[in-house]
Amino acid sequence: MITSTPTREGGSAARAYRVIAVVFFALAAAIAVFSAVVVFARADIIVLSDQEETEGDFIVDVAAQAAEDDIQGGVYELSRTASQTFPATSIVSIDMRAEGRVRIASSLSRSQTLVATTRLMTPDGLLFRIKDTVLVPAFGSASVDIYADEPGPEGAIGDATFTIPGLNPDTRQHFTVETVEPLESGQVEVRMVTASDIVQAGEVLEERLKSELSEAMREKAREDGAPMSGELFSFESSRQETDVMAGEEAEEFTMTVAMRGSGVFFDRDQLKVHVKQLLEERLSYDRSLLHLNEEKLSLIIEKCDLLGRRANVRVAVVGTVVLSGEAAGLDPEKITGVTIDAAKEYLESLDGVSSASVKLKPFWARRLPNVAGHIEVEVR
Repeated sequence: MITSTPTREGGSAARAYRVIAVVFFALAAAIAVFSAVVVFARADIIVLSDQEETEGDFIVDVAAQAAEDDIQGGVYELSRTASQTFPATSIVSIDMRAEGRVRIASSLSRSQTLVATTRLMTPDGLLFRIKDTVLVPAFGSASVDIYADEPGPEGAIGDATFTIPGLNPDTRQHFTVETVEPLESGQVEVRMVTASDIVQAGEVLEERLKSELSEAMREKAREDGAPMSGELFSFESSRQETDVMAGEEAEEFTMTVAMRGSGVFFDRDQLKVHVKQLLEERLSYDRSLLHLNEEKLSLIIEKCDLLGRRANVRVAVVGTVVLSGEAAGLDPEKITGVTIDAAKEYLESLDGVSSASVKLKPFWARRLPNVAGHIEVEVR
């Protein structure tokens, strides 16, 4: 029986084939892994932007028949007059003239008539006057009430003697005048209308009219079916008067106020969207609007056109601005194929960037993808 044995050359060839096969499969696997890395590699980048405030001032039109750039709404104007009586709050103490009673004695042989307001003078020169005309009989006397020539406490001199300066000296010496009731002064408390009373009364009536006019305009807006999530009012007092002037004595006074009110009703969300668009249009290309600060949103009625049922509303707004994701410096082409550290260093060097983070897929990757489309940049 004849048998054959493998030759040395045949064994070497088999081993060579096996090596070639292993190398082939290794290369194929390497190519597959490389392809997978290229195809499936991703980079997610989060850029934290510095936040800045920006301000805007715009005129926005609100109209019942809104055009393309208008805000749908209702425009109204009403006038109303109101009167109300208020108490005078100021109590003033007024000094009264000192009063008393005197007896006038005469040593003349004839009677003497002294008319009302005849002057009497004390030894130190204070003047008083008699209240009523009095007849002093010959060799007799008469009593009469007197009062101080000037109001104030100076006239409260108690008991005193007087001369009658209006009589000629020869006649004057025949008369003596002395108190029978001491001269006393007092104070009386009266209510007086003050400027402060008038101002406060005006404020009360104005607030009342503002409330009444606002509700009346709201009712009209409801009847017309106008949007009412936003409302804006302005008021003007056209007349304000009282029946008592400041400084006059009175227990009470009547205040009258005439007021005109304008009301604008609108869709607040529509207005915010419109204002946000106007503010965004003012930003530079590398900045974007993060949000509006509604607490700093200011609305003022600039002008109303009742015939056209339109109103110009001045809007002052403050918004928060961040770096735009469309900024040229954030173009993924600028960081393809670089390391994580290099990408972060570059991004954080950009104006408006506070920090940056980079996350790669697969996890063992050490460089960003070479394909820009595989790099996602998000700005926060």
